[in-house]
Amino acid sequence: MSETRAARRERLLERVKRLPEGPGVYLFLDVGGQVAYVGKARNLRARVRSYFNASGDGRRAVRFVSRYVHDIDFVSTESETAAFLLENKLVKRHKPPYNVKLRDDKDFLYVRVDRSHPFPALALARRPKKKAAADVSFHGPFANAGALRRTLRMLGGIIPLRDCTDREFAGRTRPCLKYEMERCCAPCVGFVDEEEYAGLVAEAVGVLTGDCESAVARLEEQMTAAAGDLRYEAAARHRDAIRYLRATTAHQQVENIGVEEADVVGLRRAGELVEVAVLAFRRGALVSTAHHTLESELPDGELLSGFLLEFYGDARPVPREVLLPSEVPDAEGLADFLGDSRGTKVRLAVPRRGPREKLLQLARRNAKDALVVAVEQRGHQRRLLEALADRLALPRVPETIECYDISNTGRTAVVASRVVFRHGEPDRSRYRHYRMKTVEGQDDYASMKEVLTRRFKRADADPLPDLLVVDGGKGHLAVAMEVAEETGHADLPLASLAKGARRGRALTLDEGEEERVFRPGREEPLVLAGRSPEEYLLQRLRDEAHRFAIGHHRKARSKESLRSRLDDVPGVGPVLKKRLLQAFGGTRGLARATVEQVAGIQGVSPALARDILDHLERTGE
Repeated sequence: MSETRAARRERLLERVKRLPEGPGVYLFLDVGGQVAYVGKARNLRARVRSYFNASGDGRRAVRFVSRYVHDIDFVSTESETAAFLLENKLVKRHKPPYNVKLRDDKDFLYVRVDRSHPFPALALARRPKKKAAADVSFHGPFANAGALRRTLRMLGGIIPLRDCTDREFAGRTRPCLKYEMERCCAPCVGFVDEEEYAGLVAEAVGVLTGDCESAVARLEEQMTAAAGDLRYEAAARHRDAIRYLRATTAHQQVENIGVEEADVVGLRRAGELVEVAVLAFRRGALVSTAHHTLESELPDGELLSGFLLEFYGDARPVPREVLLPSEVPDAEGLADFLGDSRGTKVRLAVPRRGPREKLLQLARRNAKDALVVAVEQRGHQRRLLEALADRLALPRVPETIECYDISNTGRTAVVASRVVFRHGEPDRSRYRHYRMKTVEGQDDYASMKEVLTRRFKRADADPLPDLLVVDGGKGHLAVAMEVAEETGHADLPLASLAKGARRGRALTLDEGEEERVFRPGREEPLVLAGRSPEEYLLQRLRDEAHRFAIGHHRKARSKESLRSRLDDVPGVGPVLKKRLLQAFGGTRGLARATVEQVAGIQGVSPALARDILDHLERTGE
């Protein structure tokens, strides 16, 4: 007999009574024994007990525990800071479904300047290195990658820095076309010295961080000189550049309140849908605004703590100060953790009055506006999914849909893909690839059976979707029904989607052709000949599964085809193999080299050189 929620609650409370009162990490386990949530605490017993407290915002925590938590585990640590470090590691290892996930984290860009080069270019970086060299600096973050790239292109016409690679720079003997277009000062041929170029770099970095006065002053001098020489077109270009710089930095300016370096966090919630806005201030100017849409039943303080740990936990620079909309549990431990990451003390504050509180209001307003958009989008998706449920006669609205596709266009490396759509949008954190373990050769039905069998056997640890779709026709649906019956999941809604015409690499519908959806219990398929939103959603789901499977299949074939005979030579690893192939242009050129020439490569001894050449001769290059 299954355990009731009341009985489980009593059992968990008994477990809580035995928890230690010191710092550590607690793990909530689901019905399958998998980690569902990881948290840290200064006092483990008090923190975990708070999840059972029905007062205030704790009601969300009560729902969370009663629905998903079936057991509790813990790890004691020596300090709060150690607890934060351990939580960070455990979240990365277990990827628990109810911890904060920032799916759009990749959108942040930084501008990297490597001053070890006498004439550095402005480069883009996704993840600034914590232990970068002293002469390498990162500027940002910039939330909108497209806007940053457009700004850099515009900046190239105002501040003539080079944008070529170091290799191109070293090989130039005369200026390139960009010098003629006045988009580069040609440092490659000595048209500008290091000191003057460093001044241009400082101007460009200043513009990116909200200070354009140095660049404007230089342009004003050039404009005046051009007008004095009667070069009115050049003077007009300088005038337009000045206006552009003023407009670019004007939107960054917020009332100067003495905040030189801080991130201001705003939060707004609509049930389980949460919007978090982060306003980044650097040098007293607003340099970026980012929004993160989350789904969580956790209390605001717990959610914010997890958000900050994830937000700053992967090489993102930590500011001196973080302004928060509410208190977070174990704030001192979190501040110490962030301070260790930064290298200096970090202040966490919840402003109640004054100018900093005004900035917090601005962040809250940004979060509120973004939440309105998110709620409207969620409502639109809900109506779309309701229409899909009605069209396919599903027993419930398919909030989560999985789609499976087999890719076996070659004789080897048969693979399958799983893509997941949640609320009508891709949830890429749950995508999976499968390599066949029991099927040899090309057998779509056997491959699909193996993949679905492996999937259904993990239903306790990885909950099944509201709708499972397989790419194929009636036969593929029959396989899915057979596996569902054998594994005890016969009530899971299933469908198969037959492909339309193939045009190049994409799957499309040509005029007059039809795609069909097969459902259990229906003799005739549902024909998708129209262009309704729910039909488009199914096609998008299927195409995404196909794309994901094909991409993995190509990687698998490429890995096999790119295998070098040098892989079989003892003592030749990936780095040395790459070095040899680059030096001799491939294994053919390497086989024609002498022992002395091969031994001249860094890391190759004369004995190893002879082994390499003997091996290539035996294998017949």
